Amino acid sequence: MKQISIAIYLDVENIQGMISFEDLLDDIRLQVSNEFDDVDKAVFGLKKAIGDSNNLKRFRNQLSELNFTIEDAPHIANKKNRADLMISVDALEKLHVGNPEFDLFVFLTSDSDYSIVMNTLRKFNRQVWLVATPEDSQRTVFKSSTDKILIMDDFKVIPTPKPTKKTTTTATTTKRKTTDFMKIKPYLTTDLNIRAVAGILKVMRSYQEEKVYTTLDTNNRFRQIDDNLNLSQTKFKKFKAVYKVLEEAKVIEFQKDSSHQFTINDRQKIIQYLNRIQSKK
Repeated sequence: MKQISIAIYLDVENIQGMISFEDLLDDIRLQVSNEFDDVDKAVFGLKKAIGDSNNLKRFRNQLSELNFTIEDAPHIANKKNRADLMISVDALEKLHVGNPEFDLFVFLTSDSDYSIVMNTLRKFNRQVWLVATPEDSQRTVFKSSTDKILIMDDFKVIPTPKPTKKTTTTATTTKRKTTDFMKIKPYLTTDLNIRAVAGILKVMRSYQEEKVYTTLDTNNRFRQIDDNLNLSQTKFKKFKAVYKVLEEAKVIEFQKDSSHQFTINDRQKIIQYLNRIQSKK
């Protein structure tokens, strides 16, 4: 078993709206288990966010809580800032110095200028991942210079809309859409219960639809992102009860004649549920 060391760079000017960086970091840890063999632990040896002061201000609280190094890159003469240059130089410096040595470099950006540094890192046998919008993820320049692309929208924080008066038809449609989530809602009464459900859903967000997974492997992956939660202190008491609720909510479907093998039904539903659950924190 081995440890994977990760460097992540955020070009914050490339982020539209609000995203959860904690969710992003958790998902990267989980995805590392899928992409690397015999991984015992994924560790972020470097977390850096660079951008102009206005954009940094939107995320400063999140970044500070997650111990990101924050650097200001002001616009020069009302032109593009130098974040891409600063990040590229820093990544190449880390590659050259090699102390610590990073196995994986992750860039959050929509700027194609990063393809140069990403290609260089790959030439030196480093894995390079990109976090990008759905549109940018399809660009050839990015697909040809990275090993994996994560979709930024999966980690977006969507504000809970204020209730409005609806017509009977709209209300009926909304009720139908939220029926499955109502199977989960009664359990979201404490922070510990929320952590239990959200943690399992985060693991399942990293899964592929229709592929068979096991509860044992899912439990182990859960511990990668939350190893301090004592399930006996939650309403569930055991992992088995969490899976039962998620099965009732039609998030997962157990294989016939099996109580530990399952598939996920709808990954987008998992992302939507996560957003709703985390808005309750």
